[in-house]
Amino acid sequence: MGLHIKAKLRGALERQQNRRYACRLAGAKRRISYEEWLGLVGQADGPGEDSYRPGILPRGQKDELPEKGNSRSLTELCGDALEQGLALLKERGIWLILQEQGYPDPEAFAWIAAYFEAHPQTLLLYGDEDALDATGEHRYSPYFKPEWSPDTWLSCFYPGSVVALRRELAEKLPPGTWPRDREGVFFFREHGQVRRLVHQLLALAGGFDCGCASIARLPGMLFHMSHEGVLAGVQTAYRREDGFDGKVWTSRSAAKLSIIIPSKDNPKVLGQCLESLAKCWEACCQPDITADSGPDSPESGLCPWEILVVDNGSSPENRAEIEKLTRGMGYIYEPMPFNFSKMCNLGAREATGELLLFLNDDITVCPDGWLEAMAERALRPYVGAVGLKLYYPDSTMIQHAGIANLPGGPVHKLQFTRDGQEEDYGYGSLNRNAAAVTGACLMVRRDRFQQAGGFPEDLQVAYNDVELCFRLREAGWHNVVLNRFHAWHHESLSRGGDLTREKMERLRRERQTLYRRHPAYLAHDPYYPEPLCMELGDTHIYGVYLDTRAGAQKALNCRCLAECPEREPENLAFELGAFRSGELLCLQGYLVVRWDNNACYDRYLLLKSQGGDIYAISLEEQYSREAEYGMQEQPNVALCGFRVILEQGLLPAGCYKIGFQARSRIGRRRLTLWTEEELLPGFVWKTAKEPTDNSDKGETVHDGSKL
Repeated sequence: MGLHIKAKLRGALERQQNRRYACRLAGAKRRISYEEWLGLVGQADGPGEDSYRPGILPRGQKDELPEKGNSRSLTELCGDALEQGLALLKERGIWLILQEQGYPDPEAFAWIAAYFEAHPQTLLLYGDEDALDATGEHRYSPYFKPEWSPDTWLSCFYPGSVVALRRELAEKLPPGTWPRDREGVFFFREHGQVRRLVHQLLALAGGFDCGCASIARLPGMLFHMSHEGVLAGVQTAYRREDGFDGKVWTSRSAAKLSIIIPSKDNPKVLGQCLESLAKCWEACCQPDITADSGPDSPESGLCPWEILVVDNGSSPENRAEIEKLTRGMGYIYEPMPFNFSKMCNLGAREATGELLLFLNDDITVCPDGWLEAMAERALRPYVGAVGLKLYYPDSTMIQHAGIANLPGGPVHKLQFTRDGQEEDYGYGSLNRNAAAVTGACLMVRRDRFQQAGGFPEDLQVAYNDVELCFRLREAGWHNVVLNRFHAWHHESLSRGGDLTREKMERLRRERQTLYRRHPAYLAHDPYYPEPLCMELGDTHIYGVYLDTRAGAQKALNCRCLAECPEREPENLAFELGAFRSGELLCLQGYLVVRWDNNACYDRYLLLKSQGGDIYAISLEEQYSREAEYGMQEQPNVALCGFRVILEQGLLPAGCYKIGFQARSRIGRRRLTLWTEEELLPGFVWKTAKEPTDNSDKGETVHDGSKL
């Protein structure tokens, strides 16, 4: 058969496998309604401290609800629990600020009391909410909240309909602030009635100090807005910018600012950036940035400033052009391979400002007060890094409105969407807190930058800004993106896109490094709650409810193999964990073939005895969120998971080494890898001494605590 015919046949077979894979994935990852999702959450084991509390469910989804015919609406059930619940909380010294137009969940009072008891450091908490329809039978319109977010609070009343607090916190208020006739509970209809009161409580709880740990979000649906409240726009008002920040925070400062611009061989682009900065200063009645007197002169109205351009090796011709552009500014010329982190750190060492603004040379800004706003925000005691909304050139299409940390890694949510065109929980319109902001336009105080260790120089291109922001967050500061201001970003003009296989591998390694250093952020973002959309390639903000439940595969038989040496182990990536239940051992994880279509492979668990006998167990496909998001650069990996139960008696007694094999369905390719894991007699899993971080042989996650 000719090579051309073979290639056509292989292409046809691969397309067939892709179609079958898509059908299987749709069945394994089924989208469901919000109420169905509530039912799944309600059936979950727990409730553990971190488990989600769905609240009272529609009829037929919770055993304790009365049968149809004797049932009462959710409205009636919620209403009857109010008086009893308030009495319970008041007895325990817990006060409420409560929306009148709806119903606290009957279970919410017990959750609140239990949370305060388990977290003695918590002084104030809030939770999620949804709405009841006109019949009082069904729930809809969920509003999922972030963890404590001071800048989001200053933009909108996001805690919403239920705010719970300890009595001792209320007693710190100035006399007369809390009405005497409302001891224990304060009802409100419009959030303007309690906006300043709640702000005072948040401030007394330390919400605007570095490292605040006394304000919490309870993970559960605490409140159900009435249908009338929804029609009155109460939920919408919670998410809308109300100008409160300007009423309570009006500080100004003359702290010196250093603008650090990494650039190489881009005099034209750099010139556009510098020209746009000049126009901003002119609009603020500042001297021209090329003036000999410079902005350090007493006449400067905003703050003294300096600009430093860091050049990592422009050609002689371009260097001469850049020297002309930067006359009267700082120009650091140090030839070296492109390393964004090193260039920024070099500029920071030479800078003399209290504030550092790292700015890409492909940014152009507009004179709308953005620089003053960033400087004022960066100087607040609780703020880490400050970012700005960025548009693509000559448009209002969003490139950056804050970075969300999703299971697949850091993502620019709302990227490629038109500004202001969707309901997004205020994500793209409000000044709000974010897990990270892009280093293309990032301001931070010098002392906080130094305390965080600067940009990580081993992350040369990607995730260096995210890693810096994670360290700032871990030190107790909140990162914030100012979405009321904008600039334009001609993205990656300086180095091109990250599209080649080599660059994708580099991104994978750098992403792996990021989460190895910050494991608490793996698939977690304090400011982007689940179940908002976390799908790869979908940058919109909306609820996504999935049913990915699948039972474990029971290994009923295995087949003996001949000699099975390693073959292309560097092209297999795996994750492996285990847990026991009585006499059963369950092995679970994923097995991915790198840089090939995983829809075209069967997978096998290999077990090798001390005598050299090899047994193979065919692995059934399982949906793996870890594979789909963690190995996102690889094709068709969502069904590369496995969960297989081994019973004693399946194999002859003895010790077994664990391995994996992948076999192509459309060719002769076989890949084999042997791990360092072992099964001891009695199916006791012996893990390697240390988790491996092996970019050649895969990623092994050992969860020995489950054994």
